[in-house]
Amino acid sequence: MNKMILCEGKTDAVLLSYYFEKKLGWQHVTKTKECPIPKINVDENKGESAYWYKKDKDFLLICGVGGCNRFGTFFEEKLKNSILLNSIFSKVAIVTDKDDRSDEEIIREIFEWAKPIQIEPIVNTWTHAHYPNSFPGDEPEKLEWLVQIIPFDEEGALETVLLEAISEDPIGKNIVDKSRAFVEDVSTIAHHYLKARRMKLKAVLSVTWAIQSPDKCFHFIDRQIRSIPWEKSERLHECF
Repeated sequence: MNKMILCEGKTDAVLLSYYFEKKLGWQHVTKTKECPIPKINVDENKGESAYWYKKDKDFLLICGVGGCNRFGTFFEEKLKNSILLNSIFSKVAIVTDKDDRSDEEIIREIFEWAKPIQIEPIVNTWTHAHYPNSFPGDEPEKLEWLVQIIPFDEEGALETVLLEAISEDPIGKNIVDKSRAFVEDVSTIAHHYLKARRMKLKAVLSVTWAIQSPDKCFHFIDRQIRSIPWEKSERLHECF
């Protein structure tokens, strides 16, 4: 069985891959020749990524599409034909930040770019989707589809969930609280950099990580993510 997860960017993709490896036993595939789609052309300058994982006889593709507004473009250019013409995937999950959008807005956007795949307007639950068979007259092909909105119970983004996971530890919570207070205070003079609420949220996470690992604050984001045992977090387990 082949499965696919589409998420917004590199942070999401790295965290998901870490979680699936540590918590669920999936293994990264380095020799992609054995994968259902050996080559997926991604533009790293746009924040795109595509990595395969394997567990027993199942394959999982985790893709970062380069931002919440690039799901449709990434899906159309790189993956849609693999589903419509070759029926490579049996399960597809979309992981996206809630930000300040309603569930209905998110579903409406996905409904448009996923065409001709017809999805059910339900979030955070596996549902059935279908699309036309490549052979005219045959029954429609079926697909399991999930729209996972993070966090599912409040406004925010992946950074919200990561900060909550860090705050499960009393010391971590103290650092997060003080980092949030610092960012809120400095934003009055740094409004050029922190105009949007989402940027403030990213800044709080960045300050928290810089305090937790000051010697690593200039390393790539994936190193920071992989240095923390996220698999122990009940909040992330609930979310994913």
